Amino acid sequence: MMMNRLFTACFLAFLTTLTATSLHAERPNVVFLLSDDQGWNDYGLMGHPHIQTPALDELAKRGLVYERGYVTAPLCRPSLASLVTGMYPHQIGIRGNDPVLPAGTNRKEVKYREISTEFRDRMTAPMLKFPSFVKELQKNGYATLQTGKWWEGNPLDHGFTDAMTHGDHSRGGRHGDVGLKIGRETMQPIYDFVDKADENQQPFFIWYGVFLPHAPHNAPDRLFNKYKDIAPDEPTARYWANVEWLDEGCGQIVDYLKQKNMYENTIFVFTCDNGWVQNPERKNVSIRSKREPVEAGIRTPIFITHEGAIKPARNKTTLASNIDIATTILHACDIQPPAEMTGLDLRDPESLQERNRVFVDVYEHDSDLDHLEDLDNGLVARVVIDGWNKLIARPTGNELYDLKSDPDDRVDVSEKHPEQVSSMVSLLNKWVAQPSANP
Repeated sequence: MMMNRLFTACFLAFLTTLTATSLHAERPNVVFLLSDDQGWNDYGLMGHPHIQTPALDELAKRGLVYERGYVTAPLCRPSLASLVTGMYPHQIGIRGNDPVLPAGTNRKEVKYREISTEFRDRMTAPMLKFPSFVKELQKNGYATLQTGKWWEGNPLDHGFTDAMTHGDHSRGGRHGDVGLKIGRETMQPIYDFVDKADENQQPFFIWYGVFLPHAPHNAPDRLFNKYKDIAPDEPTARYWANVEWLDEGCGQIVDYLKQKNMYENTIFVFTCDNGWVQNPERKNVSIRSKREPVEAGIRTPIFITHEGAIKPARNKTTLASNIDIATTILHACDIQPPAEMTGLDLRDPESLQERNRVFVDVYEHDSDLDHLEDLDNGLVARVVIDGWNKLIARPTGNELYDLKSDPDDRVDVSEKHPEQVSSMVSLLNKWVAQPSANP
């Protein structure tokens, strides 16, 4: 009798393992490609006459592209935190890159490292309590790798099973530390991770938060030389070279997965954290873009590619948002998103068209940690784009733009359309009134 029970227990354990392995094998892998500081039209796929992005162009051609995609914030840290949590910066209190430190101190000076570390630890601690699509993937058997940009301390505390970044503020960890080498110095950590997941028969997720085309614009000369004679100035040529450098890394990931016969079972999701317009007079500096509510700061192409599963298409009018990425990835992996995530599924353009509205938070670079409950503290602007109408609501007043006739939002028509302004202000107020996730 005891032997029968033992046999039954072993057989059930075998079936459980077999079922789990089968489930994992059926689930797609996911590669999240995140550009850093790139203009929305600075891609071959978006029609740039000079910049070459063949790898991204090919992926986009085989996927569902939204040309009118938008970030949730035109600044690195809140944009990335919003991508992970599927919530807006004003909801989670992650609005700036750095904490406001006591007067007379400077985070860049070693003598203030202790106080800076104390404030940054305090700043990143709440992220542990927010929803996270990475945590959900890990809970469901995924191996998860962090590379590149990461602002929230140790990635291993946030759903990643493997990570390049250590995130230790006392050792200088701020926005990626060792992880920032990916795509610039090496791609090997990604290859090693894929090999390990393959050996373990695990589905995997890769966070490729590469520090490109972000400054420093120091791409290899072989790339700079391609643009130095066709760009209008050297700073622009160096920025264009960095864009192609970004594309090369993306292409290397695709090529490696093809070599491993994993490409067809992999979903690729692409977006950018915020925009960039190169200053023609100063290298590594932007003008009228990053950190601002203008189109050049908040617009980005967004696409999702899963060859054979998602029908290729090009959407030139429907509004998409980075708030949709967390829910899209989870749905694509057959995982129910947490209730706090209100984004839509990018694979369903009809639902996006029905909504056809996006929102953006714009806050100061540094956040006052003592006043995060005040949603207007450090506020630069809030943005709502409804169809082709765009409202920028600043503490100093409102601006209205018709993006169909004015795609670079240069002509404020708010005085001509006060009723439209009032209607869109109401949309913003309702949006801000949505429940917060602040712990």
